[in-house]
Amino acid sequence: MKNYVAYYRVSTQKQGQSGIGLEAQKRTVEQFCREGDILSEFTDVESGKNISRPELMKAIVHAKKHQALLVIAKLDRLSRNIFFISSLLESKVHFKACDLPEADHFTVHLFAALAEKERKMNSERTKSALESKKAQGFLLGNPKNLTQAAQLKGIEAVRTNALTNEHNIKAGEMARLLKREGASLRHIAQRLNQLGYATRYGKSFHATSVKRLLESQMGQLQAQIQHAATLLLMFCYIYY
Repeated sequence: MKNYVAYYRVSTQKQGQSGIGLEAQKRTVEQFCREGDILSEFTDVESGKNISRPELMKAIVHAKKHQALLVIAKLDRLSRNIFFISSLLESKVHFKACDLPEADHFTVHLFAALAEKERKMNSERTKSALESKKAQGFLLGNPKNLTQAAQLKGIEAVRTNALTNEHNIKAGEMARLLKREGASLRHIAQRLNQLGYATRYGKSFHATSVKRLLESQMGQLQAQIQHAATLLLMFCYIYY
């Protein structure tokens, strides 16, 4: 029987206490490790940019000591910092990300580099946009700067994103894992319902809704690949 060490990350102390997000990660990891034994579990509560992750360091040491595979739910829960990923790779620990189980060390390093580049670009764009608004006399952070329509649109966007993250992304990860194992759409629907997942509208899954979910996830994956390719070309253009 194969041994595993599980690592989880939540972004805020409140989220860590409430278990929101953490339970979904645990379900994904447990499904991935169902034919083995999870020796220990470690959880960090911090931001994606913070490279100080004491629990991850403990997980790495524990995994190496027991010759176990380090497993996480999503690659971006390790870090968006290229230097941190480099340190992880240099530790020689064997690890897998449930959302990229076939990825090798080169792929992981590449994704981390692209994520770091995108994070810096987004930060620079946000800073530039805020400086431009400030120069125009806008009082930043003032809700009065938004029209009622804009405020309603923002509220709807937050609600939609929350539903998507809660009901689609995590369910999609589990559905892909089950599909890769050869499960039928009907079986996947039954399993998702048993695990407490729901559609973005809060309803139970059926074969048809699972099919739509997988197609949607595939479309998102293709978009991410295209986006990653664009970022890679930009990266090469800038630095080479």
